[in-house]
Amino acid sequence: MEYVPAATLWVLTILRLPAALDPHRGSVFRATILAAIACTLYIPAVYYTVDPLLGGRNHVGLATLLSLLLGFWQFRTAILLAAVDDVEVRRRQLAFGRCAAVIACSAVTAGFIASRTPVTDPNLPLSYGDQLGMAVFLWTGSAFIMWICLDIARVCHDNVPSMRARAFRSAFVLIAIGCILFALVLVDRLVYGVVTKIEGAASPSAAVLTVLYWVGETFAVLLVSIGLLLPRLAGHLKHGTFLVHVRLLLLEIRPIWNRVAFTHRELVLEGRRASRLIVLSRHAETQLHRRLVEIRDCELASSATNVRLDAHDRSVVERAELTLESRSGARLTR
Repeated sequence: MEYVPAATLWVLTILRLPAALDPHRGSVFRATILAAIACTLYIPAVYYTVDPLLGGRNHVGLATLLSLLLGFWQFRTAILLAAVDDVEVRRRQLAFGRCAAVIACSAVTAGFIASRTPVTDPNLPLSYGDQLGMAVFLWTGSAFIMWICLDIARVCHDNVPSMRARAFRSAFVLIAIGCILFALVLVDRLVYGVVTKIEGAASPSAAVLTVLYWVGETFAVLLVSIGLLLPRLAGHLKHGTFLVHVRLLLLEIRPIWNRVAFTHRELVLEGRRASRLIVLSRHAETQLHRRLVEIRDCELASSATNVRLDAHDRSVVERAELTLESRSGARLTR
């Protein structure tokens, strides 16, 4: 189960790679790659393998938490840039987030340096939680992440009603739920630390809390990842549906074009009749647009009976024209 969040985040990082240098969308990429690094390092097998390479003494624990803090900070930045329209409000919240990130990372680093952690152990709260420096390390990191999660949920809650696109509303709802779930996962870890001190790490309560942690973290990462991908997936689905509709219209236009266009061959680009294979055209939208233009040109150029469109033909042509016009209008309003 512990591999699922890391694998999900690495897939999401790869998908966000084209936006890595985008000034408006780059923060999402930075958030996902930092979170992917943190989740990967926290896997026990990876933790024990990497820590000696960093000099031992649980330095990988510091790298894990710093990556997680910076990843959540970048994620909050991305949400603010995407959801908050008021420039002044957004600027103040971004500045506050930068200050909070600097303070949290500095406190975490100082707390770790002040702690004695000689033996590699991914369960830092259980092994070294009684030290003051480690308490600062753990509680500062937990408080910062919990604040980020709840603040992201607040931003989503405040701005979802004003979003016009259904895909964006659904995406921000999933992100908000995922962040709340991640905050609950942190509460689980804090309760786990208390339970293990009272009952021991082998107690049934500690085992249940551990299972809830891995399940909760997995679902939190999946919900946030789906939320980040949903607008793009919805766009691809809508585009695919549009192309299918265009190809079906090409089939309906074909007999009309074959009949009308060959009365004025000088007005059309192709000198041969269109077959049913037109549905497989590489540029279906362009093909449909050209044939509609040629039908209208031939209709205007002649008053012959065989060029006039009957009610059915006019219905097909008008539906095709409205479909292409709606597509152009959608592009202009994006």
